[in-house]
Amino acid sequence: MSHTTQDREEKYCDSVVESTQVKKAMKRSADDHNDDNNESPRQKPATEEHSSVVAAHYNHLEEKGLRERFNSPIYYLRNFNNWVKSVLIQEYTDKIREKDYGRSLRVLDICCGKGGDLSKWQKARVEHVVFADIAEVSVQQCQTRYDELRARTRGGRLYSAEFIAADCSKATLRDKYRDPSISFDIVSCQFGLHYSFESLPQARRMLTNISECLKPGGYFFGTIPDAYEIVSRSKKSDGSFGNRIYNIKLLFDVEKGYPLFGGKYDFHLEGVVDCPEFLVNFKLFTKLASDYGLELIYKARFADFFKDHSEKYRHLLQKIVCFESYPPPPGKELIADEKEYEHAKQYWESKENKTERDRIGTMSTSEWEVATVYMAFAFRKLKSTWDSNGKPVYSKPREESQTTNKN
Repeated sequence: MSHTTQDREEKYCDSVVESTQVKKAMKRSADDHNDDNNESPRQKPATEEHSSVVAAHYNHLEEKGLRERFNSPIYYLRNFNNWVKSVLIQEYTDKIREKDYGRSLRVLDICCGKGGDLSKWQKARVEHVVFADIAEVSVQQCQTRYDELRARTRGGRLYSAEFIAADCSKATLRDKYRDPSISFDIVSCQFGLHYSFESLPQARRMLTNISECLKPGGYFFGTIPDAYEIVSRSKKSDGSFGNRIYNIKLLFDVEKGYPLFGGKYDFHLEGVVDCPEFLVNFKLFTKLASDYGLELIYKARFADFFKDHSEKYRHLLQKIVCFESYPPPPGKELIADEKEYEHAKQYWESKENKTERDRIGTMSTSEWEVATVYMAFAFRKLKSTWDSNGKPVYSKPREESQTTNKN
């Protein structure tokens, strides 16, 4: 497990994960569900309204070409996020193949959006991918991108795929698979899990969809906003903070505490996100995940993720162009104002034996502030048996029990 899992105990997390509070939250969620069932037909539950907002936002998000993406103020941030996802995919497909090199890998890409990871799965040489997302238009665009990718391969090998438009925090995905008996080696959820933390039933449904077809020894990994980082920054700025490319504002009364579920905040990120999201208390998330046989094996904020993997995947950082050249090459301007590169300027000026052609890779402070709002995680599915009450009992495979203790 990463050294970051040994981080100091955060008050935010500690204050809301006591078992009694979880039970109370479960009861409140059940009561709210009953209230929803008793309301008049004209009223929509708040969760249904929010799901529609999220779906509408991503359905109307304009598809941008490569030229426009290159001119985006978050160009390097998006590339860095893609590097994180690429590393996660490579790391955990490799871990499976270390045990069984010839294994045909099946993947659930849950909250897939427009299919930003289509080519990543091809490079990972997987056999089959199920793409699922709440936004129907996004799923259609994902399928179109897949068809374009297939055309570009010109008869070359490409994984098979299926596409599902459904609210993954409410629908039973297994009922929608071509083969309901399918089992996955990997489940990936990138920048989407936090929407399910609107309520306990939604979080549980999401975790059920993630875990029920995941093989023992398989991996579930993803990326989410770091709730502790959001809370920490908001405390320093009266509930709202940001810069020229993003803004976050808490939409609940912090004086009443931080809710386990439904901790809503507005998130605006230039050209990408502009809708409410929900805090994910990571300790609670880990506790819930364990109910579904998912054992946490890695977590790291993006800054630490970079430290953990930048040496091994340095070539990929350069290939994806995650960092801006400083000083800028002749005839090229920096993506942001010069004052956002003071850190790079100081490092550059302290560098010895440099030449006019030498450059360093960096990121504007605005982009890095956004990047460090996020974190990555990975879980492993445990083997299950059944007790006398018909409930699953999870245990680590013998060989994995021995290796896990080394981390």
